Amino acid sequence: MRRRGLAEAEKALHVARVQEVVAREWKVPLSEMRSPTRRRAPVAQARQVAMYFSHVVYGVSLASVARHFGRDRTTAAHACRRVEDRRDDENFDRLLDDIARRLPEAGKKVWSQ
Repeated sequence: MRRRGLAEAEKALHVARVQEVVAREWKVPLSEMRSPTRRRAPVAQARQVAMYFSHVVYGVSLASVARHFGRDRTTAAHACRRVEDRRDDENFDRLLDDIARRLPEAGKKVWSQ
């Protein structure tokens, strides 16, 4: 039981770090990105990218990612698909690579798959 609590706390720290880095990069308030209501396009895009990094870089389950963002699992899955689809854009892909370098442990993952 204690192990599970530690894992949840660790997931929460990873997601919070991702949210901070992405919010700074997109120049959107962290409070808006965490808001349970819809927001303007840049905030929504930042939220999608943060969900993507939380899932892909840190391996947080889609259900857990969704909980941390006040969304449901299907929204988190949709966010990951949207970001993955945009990776074909060289500039967007480069931006994601730059952000990933600022995340602890991101360098340990095989990034370009």
